[in-house]
Amino acid sequence: MKKRHLFWIIPCGIILLAFLVALIGHIASPVPSKKYVAKYKERKTITEKELEEDLEYLKYYFTYSYCGYAELVEAGFDIDALIADIKKDCDKNKHGSTYDASDVRANIAKRVLQHHCIDDNHFAVCGESKLPNSLYFTDIYVKPLDTGDEKKYIVVKNERDPFPEKVLKRMNKYVPADIQPGQFYTGPESMLYEWFDGKEKIYRVGTLSRQNVNNIQIMIDRKRVTAPVVSNNSLERAGKMQGMRETNDTLYISLVDFMFGQSSKVINEKEFDILCENTRIKSRGKKQIIIDLRSNPGGYGYRAAMLYSYLFYNQHEEIPHNLIEYICQITEDGEYISMCPTYGKGFIYSKVKALLGKIKALKFQKKSKLTKTYFERYNEKIEKRFQHQFLKASVKELFIPYSKAIKLDMPDPVITELPAPDFSGDIYVLTDKYSASCSEYSIATLRNLAANSKVTIHHIGENTRGAVFFIDVNSFIMPNSGAWISLPTGRVYSDAFDHPTFHGEGYGWFPEYWVTHYNLLNTLCNLIDDPELETALQGLEKWQLQ
Repeated sequence: MKKRHLFWIIPCGIILLAFLVALIGHIASPVPSKKYVAKYKERKTITEKELEEDLEYLKYYFTYSYCGYAELVEAGFDIDALIADIKKDCDKNKHGSTYDASDVRANIAKRVLQHHCIDDNHFAVCGESKLPNSLYFTDIYVKPLDTGDEKKYIVVKNERDPFPEKVLKRMNKYVPADIQPGQFYTGPESMLYEWFDGKEKIYRVGTLSRQNVNNIQIMIDRKRVTAPVVSNNSLERAGKMQGMRETNDTLYISLVDFMFGQSSKVINEKEFDILCENTRIKSRGKKQIIIDLRSNPGGYGYRAAMLYSYLFYNQHEEIPHNLIEYICQITEDGEYISMCPTYGKGFIYSKVKALLGKIKALKFQKKSKLTKTYFERYNEKIEKRFQHQFLKASVKELFIPYSKAIKLDMPDPVITELPAPDFSGDIYVLTDKYSASCSEYSIATLRNLAANSKVTIHHIGENTRGAVFFIDVNSFIMPNSGAWISLPTGRVYSDAFDHPTFHGEGYGWFPEYWVTHYNLLNTLCNLIDDPELETALQGLEKWQLQ
């Protein structure tokens, strides 16, 4: 055999061997491996065979890709009953031998949400998800009256929030409750939410509900009385991803999310770099910091860790990478990814697509290199570590399909305890029912940073969404109808949420004082001794300030 033949015989032999190993692995593995669906061709109708294929994919995604599947089954979830219900609903509107694709998507969304029986606020199907547990406030305010024998709650006012005219037009017809000051509230204490009224702590009567509620029944003088309720709306977006206001004593920071991904790459990374720098400089000498996380859906936890490290250690020019990693690790005790054939193929597909994009863009690339921001350098380090782990697990999936949770390895940060912070004072965190995921980790991170220091954390607003332990959401598409399901593929366990004010997945963090958007500024001005604050924070009821 001539040597030149080895140049093609050896590579072909290696490829053939890899193919045989993969073939044997796929035959021997108990975990099936379906074709990866990256996109679908939009269609108006699908056949019965295509519907069955979509439902097989739905079952496959649930069973092997969803990190909460075992908990679902333990709670009584039956995937076969779900599939049967969807098929029955679709058959009702069958046209001969075809189904309307839009009708199939609607039936999948409806039935999946009905059958889904655990609290997972990252879970969604066809863009729909369960409503969060929202606080619905009445206009009834009470305060405790100590009579010696038992605690009673006396009504101090029946007063509506000062809604703007355009908000009032969107609301239902208002019929005030027939309740007067001086009467006694005789319902359960679980319906009383701490309120700050000037210099006095009182309570506002309300209820937590996942349903849209207009009126509730409350007990006044041991009789049921109907009272109208309202809930906070989502804030409008002013345009920027972050903003700051300041007085001599107070720094206000607004964060729309922790992604910073709505601009080009250069702009959004520079924006985050500027935010960290401004936080470091402007927080010096302040007595209190206000962090506005209302309607912030989340993002990357290490961005939050970096930002807050610049706040607490504001005398440092740059924060060491191992300090950021230590801050992340004391908040997140471990992350487990549900590796499966779909996840692995999706990861390989995205890497190949990204590589082809880079090759295609080579001729357009500028020769001059842009200076990387401090965050970009840290981000590259994080990405490189995780990408290596994902790639290794995904390549293994190509040969032997499997489904199990793998723990992501975190580096040893060397640091064993937090250094004393440079900042001292009060930090006020503002949230509403739309504050989720990384916003909720922010509260845990700030509490960890403030432990054993001269920093006090105050939480003002509403309960957060409660989207904490199920993370790393991936969307999976059905090949024919175009229905898609957003499944968390990662699970986090953390002692940082073993706190009396955290009430679990689906309920989130409960605040120290509950407020609506319309009395938030008044509450802050009463809690914070700063005569300039009211002028500086005008417009806080509409949106996060820029």
